[in-house]
Amino acid sequence: MKKHFLFSSPWLLVILIILLALLTSCNKEKTSGDEQQLTLASSKDEPVTRATVNNVWNGGELVQVSVNDGAAVGFTAKQNGDLLPVNPMNWPGAPQSITARAWYPGSWVFPVDQSKGLQPADFIFASTVTGITALNYTAKPLVFHHRTAKVTVNLKAGTDVSNLNGVTVAFYGYTAGIPNTSHAGDGVIAGSGGDWITPQNTGNNTYTALLIPRNMTGTKFVRITLGGNVYNFTPAASQAVLQRGMAYVFNITVSMTRIDVEVVDGIRWTEGSEYNITPD
Repeated sequence: MKKHFLFSSPWLLVILIILLALLTSCNKEKTSGDEQQLTLASSKDEPVTRATVNNVWNGGELVQVSVNDGAAVGFTAKQNGDLLPVNPMNWPGAPQSITARAWYPGSWVFPVDQSKGLQPADFIFASTVTGITALNYTAKPLVFHHRTAKVTVNLKAGTDVSNLNGVTVAFYGYTAGIPNTSHAGDGVIAGSGGDWITPQNTGNNTYTALLIPRNMTGTKFVRITLGGNVYNFTPAASQAVLQRGMAYVFNITVSMTRIDVEVVDGIRWTEGSEYNITPD
């Protein structure tokens, strides 16, 4: 009597081969990073995932990312801070990792007229992060920081000035700049040119602009025009050394014959209130 009947049916053999192939394929997908979509996490300063002027992603922004110090490629930002490549990319297989740095916007042109909003003047950069993998990318976010300086002037009517109706304010500074987006450059903006910049009137006699960092010591920095009179604020040493990612506030009282300036020390610019891009 023949007892070797296990593969007596050729169809049974075929089914077993298919099952083995499927199990092998599934095991490869679970153990290899090659089939996983590359995703990066981002955050703005600390501690939340925010990045634009008031530190939020709207969703859909095109961020430039350099992976492993290669040529920049486009990634799309999501509201939760995730960055997804426009053209699909996969994680390298374990135990390999990647390095990445990023910036936004990809093509930045400094606007001299900011009266309609500050967003076009903002340039943010995330310095290089190393050792990023598919398993730890949320713990190694690309942290974006502002590379411009934020300057605010608060005006108040002083002696012999009944109101500030018709007042105009301008800031002097660089009129063009090129960010260095290399690993060593760290997003620092090289400024050039010089002229008066129109700030945004945010209400209540408050004027704000984003400026390319520059030492304004000894330079006519703030110009106020009221009723045919022109007043200039020329900072003394250390009063207006504009640095990237810092916010500066000047409280200025305008009197008929002079202006009095109160200089508020620069503070780290981590959030703003100009725009409600997404709920906070």
